[in-house]
Amino acid sequence: MSTNTTEAAIIINLADLEHMIRRVVHEAVREELTRLLRTPDRSILEYWEHEGPDDPAGDEQLLAEALALIQQYEANPEGWKTLEEFQAELAEAEAAHELPG
Repeated sequence: MSTNTTEAAIIINLADLEHMIRRVVHEAVREELTRLLRTPDRSILEYWEHEGPDDPAGDEQLLAEALALIQQYEANPEGWKTLEEFQAELAEAEAAHELPG
């Protein structure tokens, strides 16, 4: 048994290849954005079971904790760091090998 294989060499100049790649990427990005921006299914938006039971006491406790944290920050803002400050401090500690291994 012999099988015949057919091969073809396609020659394309760089500009045409770049144009094809740009067109494919453009269309893929457009399709992905269209998919992401579609209006979500209303049944998913109206499905609240994942929220758990009503817990007014628990909600009040969470709210009180959040307000206490805000008041703490307002009373002592210099004691808090921004994410950028924290990341810079962490990078320095890593560079100085000061973190536990």
